[in-house]
Amino acid sequence: MNILLKKILLKKILLKNKYRKINILKKNLNRLFPKKFIGLIVRCKDEPYVSEFVNYYIKQGIDKIYIINDNSNKEIYKDVINNEKVFIIYDNNIIKKNTVKKLYMKIKNNFEWIIYVDMDEYITTKKNINKTIKEELETTFKNCMCIKIPWVMMSCNSIENNPESLLKTNIYRWNHNNTHNNPSKERKFRCRYEKIEVKCIFKPKFFNNIYDHHPLNPTHNVKIVESIKNTKQKLNLFYNNLREKDIEEGYLLCYHYRILSIENCLDKIKNNVWYKKYKLEDLLSTDYPEIIDETLKNKSNL
Repeated sequence: MNILLKKILLKKILLKNKYRKINILKKNLNRLFPKKFIGLIVRCKDEPYVSEFVNYYIKQGIDKIYIINDNSNKEIYKDVINNEKVFIIYDNNIIKKNTVKKLYMKIKNNFEWIIYVDMDEYITTKKNINKTIKEELETTFKNCMCIKIPWVMMSCNSIENNPESLLKTNIYRWNHNNTHNNPSKERKFRCRYEKIEVKCIFKPKFFNNIYDHHPLNPTHNVKIVESIKNTKQKLNLFYNNLREKDIEEGYLLCYHYRILSIENCLDKIKNNVWYKKYKLEDLLSTDYPEIIDETLKNKSNL
Protein backbone atom coordinates (compact mmCIF):
# COMPACT_ATOMS: atom_id res chain seq x y z
CA MET A 1 0.00 0.00 0.00
CA ASN A 2 1.55 3.31 -1.03
CA ILE A 3 1.95 6.24 1.33
CA LEU A 4 -0.66 8.42 -0.40
CA LEU A 5 -3.33 5.73 -0.12
CA LYS A 6 -2.45 5.24 3.55
CA LYS A 7 -2.90 8.95 4.18
CA ILE A 8 -6.27 8.97 2.43
CA LEU A 9 -7.52 5.98 4.43
CA LEU A 10 -6.24 7.47 7.69
CA LYS A 11 -7.98 10.74 6.94
CA LYS A 12 -11.26 8.90 6.28
CA ILE A 13 -10.96 6.99 9.54
CA LEU A 14 -10.26 10.17 11.49
CA LEU A 15 -13.20 11.96 9.87
CA LYS A 16 -15.48 9.02 10.58
CA ASN A 17 -14.45 9.03 14.23
CA LYS A 18 -14.87 12.79 14.38
CA TYR A 19 -18.45 12.62 13.02
CA ARG A 20 -19.25 9.74 15.35
CA LYS A 21 -18.09 11.79 18.32
CA ILE A 22 -20.10 14.80 17.10
CA ASN A 23 -23.23 12.67 16.76
CA ILE A 24 -22.72 11.23 20.24
CA LEU A 25 -22.26 14.76 21.60
CA LYS A 26 -25.46 15.90 19.87
CA LYS A 27 -27.42 12.97 21.32
CA ASN A 28 -26.11 13.72 24.80
CA LEU A 29 -26.95 17.40 24.45
CA ASN A 30 -30.46 16.51 23.26
CA ARG A 31 -30.91 14.34 26.34
CA LEU A 32 -29.66 17.10 28.63
CA PHE A 33 -31.52 19.89 26.82
CA PRO A 34 -34.49 18.35 25.00
CA LYS A 35 -36.47 20.47 22.54
CA LYS A 36 -39.62 22.08 23.81
CA PHE A 37 -42.75 21.08 21.92
CA ILE A 38 -44.37 24.39 20.86
CA GLY A 39 -42.99 27.91 20.69
CA LEU A 40 -45.19 30.88 19.78
CA ILE A 41 -44.14 34.20 18.26
CA VAL A 42 -46.49 37.20 18.43
CA ARG A 43 -46.14 40.90 17.63
CA CYS A 44 -47.72 43.46 19.93
CA LYS A 45 -48.60 47.09 19.31
CA ASP A 46 -50.51 48.43 22.34
CA GLU A 47 -52.80 45.41 22.43
CA PRO A 48 -55.45 45.49 25.20
CA TYR A 49 -55.69 41.72 25.87
CA VAL A 50 -52.12 40.55 26.43
CA SER A 51 -52.93 38.61 29.60
CA GLU A 52 -55.96 36.88 28.08
CA PHE A 53 -53.92 35.92 25.02
CA VAL A 54 -51.05 34.49 27.09
CA ASN A 55 -53.32 32.58 29.46
CA TYR A 56 -55.28 31.06 26.58
CA TYR A 57 -52.26 29.77 24.67
CA ILE A 58 -50.51 28.42 27.76
CA LYS A 59 -53.65 26.37 28.49
CA GLN A 60 -53.41 25.07 24.92
CA GLY A 61 -49.99 23.55 25.61
CA ILE A 62 -47.62 26.24 24.35
CA ASP A 63 -44.25 26.02 26.13
CA LYS A 64 -42.89 29.51 25.43
CA ILE A 65 -44.48 32.72 24.15
CA TYR A 66 -42.16 35.31 22.57
CA ILE A 67 -43.80 38.74 22.48
CA ILE A 68 -42.17 41.24 20.13
CA ASN A 69 -43.14 44.59 21.57
CA ASP A 70 -43.38 47.30 18.89
CA ASN A 71 -42.81 50.48 20.89
CA SER A 72 -45.86 49.89 23.10
CA ASN A 73 -46.59 51.10 26.59
CA LYS A 74 -44.84 48.58 28.87
CA GLU A 75 -47.72 48.76 31.32
CA ILE A 76 -49.70 46.33 29.15
CA TYR A 77 -47.31 43.54 30.21
CA LYS A 78 -47.70 43.96 33.97
CA ASP A 79 -49.72 40.74 34.37
CA VAL A 80 -47.41 38.53 32.28
CA ILE A 81 -43.91 39.96 32.70
CA ASN A 82 -43.05 37.55 35.53
CA ASN A 83 -44.49 34.50 33.80
CA GLU A 84 -41.62 32.07 33.13
CA LYS A 85 -43.28 31.00 29.88
CA VAL A 86 -43.25 34.55 28.48
CA PHE A 87 -40.25 36.33 26.95
CA ILE A 88 -40.68 39.95 25.83
CA ILE A 89 -38.43 41.59 23.22
CA TYR A 90 -38.69 45.37 23.51
CA ASP A 91 -38.12 47.00 20.13
CA ASN A 92 -39.48 49.48 17.60
CA ASN A 93 -39.79 49.62 13.81
CA ILE A 94 -39.92 45.84 13.88
CA ILE A 95 -41.00 45.52 10.23
CA LYS A 96 -38.00 47.49 8.94
CA LYS A 97 -35.65 45.69 11.31
CA ASN A 98 -37.02 42.28 10.36
CA THR A 99 -37.21 41.47 14.06
CA VAL A 100 -39.47 38.44 13.60
CA LYS A 101 -37.06 36.68 11.24
CA LYS A 102 -34.09 37.41 13.51
CA LEU A 103 -35.94 35.94 16.48
CA TYR A 104 -37.05 32.92 14.46
CA MET A 105 -33.49 32.13 13.44
CA LYS A 106 -32.41 32.23 17.10
CA ILE A 107 -35.11 29.95 18.48
CA LYS A 108 -36.07 27.63 15.60
CA ASN A 109 -33.88 24.76 16.81
CA ASN A 110 -35.38 24.87 20.30
CA PHE A 111 -38.88 23.67 19.34
CA GLU A 112 -40.62 20.85 17.53
CA TRP A 113 -43.38 23.22 16.36
CA ILE A 114 -43.69 27.01 15.90
CA ILE A 115 -46.84 29.14 15.83
CA TYR A 116 -46.68 32.68 14.46
CA VAL A 117 -49.84 34.75 15.01
CA ASP A 118 -50.95 38.26 15.86
CA MET A 119 -52.49 39.04 19.23
CA ASP A 120 -56.00 39.17 17.78
CA GLU A 121 -55.72 35.61 16.41
CA TYR A 122 -56.75 32.60 18.50
CA ILE A 123 -56.16 29.12 17.13
CA THR A 124 -58.49 26.51 18.56
CA THR A 125 -59.41 22.87 18.15
CA LYS A 126 -62.97 22.32 16.92
CA LYS A 127 -63.75 18.80 15.71
CA ASN A 128 -62.09 17.36 18.80
CA ILE A 129 -63.14 20.28 20.96
CA ASN A 130 -61.81 18.88 24.24
CA LYS A 131 -58.31 18.44 22.88
CA THR A 132 -55.69 21.15 23.21
CA ILE A 133 -53.63 22.40 20.28
CA LYS A 134 -50.73 20.35 21.65
CA GLU A 135 -52.80 17.17 21.76
CA GLU A 136 -54.00 17.67 18.19
CA LEU A 137 -50.41 18.10 17.01
CA GLU A 138 -49.34 14.95 18.86
CA THR A 139 -52.05 12.90 17.15
CA THR A 140 -53.90 14.14 14.07
CA PHE A 141 -51.01 16.15 12.60
CA LYS A 142 -47.95 14.32 13.97
CA ASN A 143 -46.69 13.37 10.49
CA CYS A 144 -47.17 16.81 8.92
CA MET A 145 -44.57 19.56 8.52
CA CYS A 146 -46.94 22.54 8.11
CA ILE A 147 -50.64 23.05 8.87
CA LYS A 148 -52.59 25.84 7.16
CA ILE A 149 -55.36 27.07 9.47
CA PRO A 150 -58.04 29.36 7.97
CA TRP A 151 -59.31 32.49 9.65
CA VAL A 152 -62.83 32.66 11.03
CA MET A 153 -63.81 36.33 10.95
CA MET A 154 -65.18 37.62 14.25
CA SER A 155 -67.38 40.67 14.78
CA CYS A 156 -67.65 43.16 17.64
CA ASN A 157 -71.35 43.86 16.96
CA SER A 158 -70.51 47.59 17.19
CA ILE A 159 -70.03 47.63 20.96
CA GLU A 160 -68.79 50.99 22.17
CA ASN A 161 -65.96 50.12 24.56
CA ASN A 162 -63.34 47.41 24.86
CA PRO A 163 -64.89 44.58 26.90
CA GLU A 164 -63.25 43.29 30.05
CA SER A 165 -62.81 39.90 28.38
CA LEU A 166 -62.49 39.64 24.61
CA LEU A 167 -63.22 35.93 24.38
CA LYS A 168 -66.18 35.93 26.73
CA THR A 169 -67.86 39.02 25.27
CA ASN A 170 -67.20 39.03 21.53
CA ILE A 171 -69.18 36.01 20.41
CA TYR A 172 -70.53 37.23 17.06
CA ARG A 173 -68.95 36.45 13.71
CA TRP A 174 -69.43 36.37 9.96
CA ASN A 175 -71.57 33.71 8.36
CA HIS A 176 -69.06 32.17 5.98
CA ASN A 177 -71.81 30.84 3.75
CA ASN A 178 -72.52 34.45 2.77
CA THR A 179 -70.68 36.85 0.52
CA HIS A 180 -69.55 40.16 2.06
CA ASN A 181 -69.04 42.58 -0.78
CA ASN A 182 -67.56 45.72 0.67
CA PRO A 183 -67.97 49.05 -1.14
CA SER A 184 -64.38 49.89 -0.32
CA LYS A 185 -61.73 48.84 -2.83
CA GLU A 186 -59.25 48.23 -0.03
CA ARG A 187 -57.88 44.68 -0.09
CA LYS A 188 -58.02 44.48 3.71
CA PHE A 189 -61.82 44.88 3.67
CA ARG A 190 -62.56 42.57 0.75
CA CYS A 191 -65.02 39.68 0.60
CA ARG A 192 -63.52 36.36 1.64
CA TYR A 193 -66.13 34.02 0.21
CA GLU A 194 -63.81 32.44 -2.37
CA LYS A 195 -60.58 32.48 -0.39
CA ILE A 196 -59.52 33.47 3.11
CA GLU A 197 -56.16 33.92 4.77
CA VAL A 198 -54.53 31.25 6.91
CA LYS A 199 -52.10 31.13 9.79
CA CYS A 200 -49.73 28.20 10.16
CA ILE A 201 -48.33 25.84 12.73
CA PHE A 202 -45.17 24.23 11.38
CA LYS A 203 -42.04 22.27 12.21
CA PRO A 204 -39.16 24.78 12.04
CA LYS A 205 -36.48 22.21 11.18
CA PHE A 206 -38.04 22.03 7.70
CA PHE A 207 -38.18 25.79 6.99
CA ASN A 208 -35.39 28.36 6.80
CA ASN A 209 -37.47 31.51 7.06
CA ILE A 210 -40.80 32.89 8.25
CA TYR A 211 -43.54 35.14 6.88
CA ASP A 212 -46.74 36.61 8.37
CA HIS A 213 -49.00 33.82 7.10
CA HIS A 214 -46.73 30.82 6.52
CA PRO A 215 -43.13 29.64 6.75
CA LEU A 216 -40.72 30.08 3.84
CA ASN A 217 -37.89 28.26 2.09
CA PRO A 218 -38.61 24.60 2.86
CA THR A 219 -35.46 22.51 3.12
CA HIS A 220 -36.87 19.81 0.83
CA ASN A 221 -40.24 18.35 -0.16
CA VAL A 222 -42.48 18.76 2.86
CA LYS A 223 -45.96 17.57 3.76
CA ILE A 224 -48.26 20.60 3.96
CA VAL A 225 -51.90 20.11 4.91
CA GLU A 226 -54.96 22.22 5.67
CA SER A 227 -56.50 21.99 9.12
CA ILE A 228 -60.12 21.30 8.13
CA LYS A 229 -59.88 17.82 6.61
CA ASN A 230 -56.13 17.24 6.95
CA THR A 231 -55.58 17.04 3.17
CA LYS A 232 -52.48 18.08 1.25
CA GLN A 233 -52.08 21.72 0.22
CA LYS A 234 -49.67 24.06 -1.54
CA LEU A 235 -47.63 26.48 0.55
CA ASN A 236 -49.50 29.79 0.18
CA LEU A 237 -51.54 32.15 2.34
CA PHE A 238 -55.09 31.09 1.40
CA TYR A 239 -57.72 28.48 2.10
CA ASN A 240 -60.34 28.23 -0.65
CA ASN A 241 -64.11 28.28 -0.12
CA LEU A 242 -64.37 28.13 3.67
CA ARG A 243 -67.98 27.32 4.62
CA GLU A 244 -69.97 26.83 7.80
CA LYS A 245 -69.76 23.05 7.47
CA ASP A 246 -65.95 23.36 7.44
CA ILE A 247 -66.05 25.47 10.59
CA GLU A 248 -68.20 22.90 12.36
CA GLU A 249 -66.11 19.92 11.30
CA GLY A 250 -62.56 21.33 11.07
CA TYR A 251 -59.76 20.09 13.31
CA LEU A 252 -58.18 23.54 13.85
CA LEU A 253 -59.47 27.08 13.18
CA CYS A 254 -58.00 30.55 13.67
CA TYR A 255 -60.58 32.95 15.12
CA HIS A 256 -59.60 36.44 13.98
CA TYR A 257 -60.77 39.34 16.21
CA ARG A 258 -59.76 42.18 13.91
CA ILE A 259 -62.49 44.57 15.12
CA LEU A 260 -62.85 44.52 18.93
CA SER A 261 -65.04 47.58 19.58
CA ILE A 262 -65.58 51.14 18.39
CA GLU A 263 -63.02 52.25 20.97
CA ASN A 264 -60.52 49.78 19.54
CA CYS A 265 -61.18 50.97 15.98
CA LEU A 266 -60.46 54.57 16.97
CA ASP A 267 -57.27 53.52 18.75
CA LYS A 268 -56.09 51.65 15.67
CA ILE A 269 -56.74 54.63 13.40
CA LYS A 270 -54.80 56.86 15.77
CA ASN A 271 -51.86 54.65 16.72
CA ASN A 272 -51.45 51.80 14.23
CA VAL A 273 -49.48 52.53 11.06
CA TRP A 274 -51.56 49.99 9.11
CA TYR A 275 -54.85 51.77 9.90
CA LYS A 276 -54.00 55.48 9.92
CA LYS A 277 -55.40 56.08 6.44
CA TYR A 278 -58.85 54.70 7.31
CA LYS A 279 -61.98 56.16 8.85
CA LEU A 280 -64.17 54.58 11.51
CA GLU A 281 -66.84 53.68 8.96
CA ASP A 282 -64.23 51.84 6.91
CA LEU A 283 -63.40 49.50 9.78
CA LEU A 284 -67.00 49.03 10.86
CA SER A 285 -67.97 48.18 7.28
CA THR A 286 -66.45 44.74 7.93
CA ASP A 287 -68.43 44.18 11.13
CA TYR A 288 -70.94 41.45 10.25
CA PRO A 289 -72.57 40.04 13.43
CA GLU A 290 -74.42 37.24 11.65
CA ILE A 291 -73.79 34.16 13.81
CA ILE A 292 -73.32 33.61 17.54
CA ASP A 293 -70.27 31.39 18.08
CA GLU A 294 -69.22 30.68 21.68
CA THR A 295 -66.32 28.34 20.84
CA LEU A 296 -63.62 30.57 22.36
CA LYS A 297 -65.86 31.71 25.20
CA ASN A 298 -66.29 28.08 26.24
CA LYS A 299 -62.62 27.27 25.68
CA SER A 300 -61.53 30.16 27.89
CA ASN A 301 -63.65 28.78 30.74
CA LEU A 302 -61.93 25.37 30.74
